[in-house]
Amino acid sequence: MKQKEELKPDEQKIYSKISLDHALVDVRIATWGQKFGTIRQVCAQYGIKYTETNGVVEFSAPKLRMQMLVEKLHFSRTYYCKRKLV
Repeated sequence: MKQKEELKPDEQKIYSKISLDHALVDVRIATWGQKFGTIRQVCAQYGIKYTETNGVVEFSAPKLRMQMLVEKLHFSRTYYCKRKLV
């Protein structure tokens, strides 16, 4: 009888040229001004790993956790992309 292999969650990566101390503030009309915290705090809250090299921060996490960070970045109009920045 074969044992089932434990599946790893899909690792997602995004990149941004931003300081880890940048404050994320909601800019949507209905919730304008709501503070999400700094990038570093949001990553700690959702268990997202990050590495900073040459001014570019690489974030990596399973898909569902990464979605939470992407939402916060989007709602605060903070630039990010899925391709590695030069």
